[in-house]
Amino acid sequence: MSSVSILNHVLGPIMRGPSSSHSAAALRIGRIALDLMGGRIETAQVDYDPNGSLVTTHDCQGSDLGLFGGLMGWNADDHRLPDYADHIVSQGITVNINYVDYGATHPNTYRLRLGNESESHTLTAISLGGGMVEIQNVDGADLLLTGGSHVLLVFLKDQTGVPAVVANKLGNENFLLRSGDCQFVEVQSLSPFDAQLLEDLQGLDEVSAVKVLNPVLPVLDPANDDLPFRTCDEMLQFNQSHQFTLPQLAIEYESARSGMPASEIVEHVRGVLHVMQEGVQKGSLGTEFADRILPSQVGRFQQARDDGKLIGGSVLHDVILAVTAVLEIKSSMGTIVAAPTAGSCGVLPGALLGVAASLNPSEDALVDALLSCGMIGQFIARGATFAAEEGGCMAECGSASSMVAAGLVTLNGGNINQAIAAASMALQNSFGMTCDTVANRVEAPCLGKNTMAAANAVTSADMAIAGYEHLIPLDEVIAAMAEVGSALPREICCTGLGGLAITPTSKQIEQRLVQINADRVSTSD
Repeated sequence: MSSVSILNHVLGPIMRGPSSSHSAAALRIGRIALDLMGGRIETAQVDYDPNGSLVTTHDCQGSDLGLFGGLMGWNADDHRLPDYADHIVSQGITVNINYVDYGATHPNTYRLRLGNESESHTLTAISLGGGMVEIQNVDGADLLLTGGSHVLLVFLKDQTGVPAVVANKLGNENFLLRSGDCQFVEVQSLSPFDAQLLEDLQGLDEVSAVKVLNPVLPVLDPANDDLPFRTCDEMLQFNQSHQFTLPQLAIEYESARSGMPASEIVEHVRGVLHVMQEGVQKGSLGTEFADRILPSQVGRFQQARDDGKLIGGSVLHDVILAVTAVLEIKSSMGTIVAAPTAGSCGVLPGALLGVAASLNPSEDALVDALLSCGMIGQFIARGATFAAEEGGCMAECGSASSMVAAGLVTLNGGNINQAIAAASMALQNSFGMTCDTVANRVEAPCLGKNTMAAANAVTSADMAIAGYEHLIPLDEVIAAMAEVGSALPREICCTGLGGLAITPTSKQIEQRLVQINADRVSTSD
């Protein structure tokens, strides 16, 4: 992965679906596959390796939903996604899913074999968590594409190298020759390719096909990695001569990475905030959706609070309510922000907006808090992972808790050292969290873990503001988190093979949902 972007990798994507590492990432892979096929797909064979996580989770956690949507050219927040199966049929695309051992080394590996009446291609990609992807192989040739640039693939008719006429057409473009089942020239650019260049290349006798793979990320990859800092320790050293706040440092970092002006970064984050606020507002009204295992519980909590039956104070009540509202929006296929993931999407907005209900901050103050969250998330993404398949729920809810703990300190007027201390404590408290979803759905114990992570963020923020010692520097905590994640058994890392996922009740719920969906399909036929 290229250097981490706060806007790409941490505060986003804006999406629908149960899981960002399944739904949003798979959709982006599908979009790139569609471009590889020139916008025309008739057949798609999807191979999932039993040694990974997707054999047991691709259906119920949204890989199929996202991938099929991408193959049809949809966006990650498209309102049609819940009905993807009907749409893929109506568009005449035949998809076959196979379970085959092909030596996949990453748990979230997708191997696609694509065809139409005139051509066929293969593509292998992985999901890195939080909607991030890597395209690792096209037509047997190894390469590395992240979806953060414009990519030109010029397929050559023979295997003897790059013809001089092709090299001359590309001129000063930096290109690589890729060799696999065929040969092609790869060019990556931060700007769209000139239409005349594409037409000229396609007209050459030495060229069999020209493909343009469009970016799928909102912020393009950097032209270089000349960043002011990457780790928390480097940030603190950098800040000795600047004395910036944590939100200002986040802007400095993202500006250096993306080339975007500060005002544009702030407005992007403001848009993220608005989606979060809308999720809390709509979710608080209650939601309905047939294909989920938990009923709407927001009303129950509101009633219990109104009746004076609850134990916690008003801030904790507001946090639990906001977390629940966002999780119920997600489970009803509404629009959410994966910050950093869909499975943990209730932690950050729940804690931030739940606390804000008492503090009554300005919108600019909330944007600053989100920027602080993003800065902490960049460190985690760089040094560890957001993927539950690699780090359990520690990677999702634990990361979100650490991020928003720092954001809460910022919201309450705390300083940068207090924010970092809160992030460190919150992440330390999250080590070893399993990802063992009931009935293979991203609902339970996800709701409980989201509320627990949000409460952990509040308590960690309070302890940091009060001067509690966090002892272990944040960079060291993140490094330890990566080690713990690699030590967790595969069965409890979002595979549906251990923990609560394999309890008798979980299996009964899973079978009940399978039967309900089968009956629904039979009725519609």
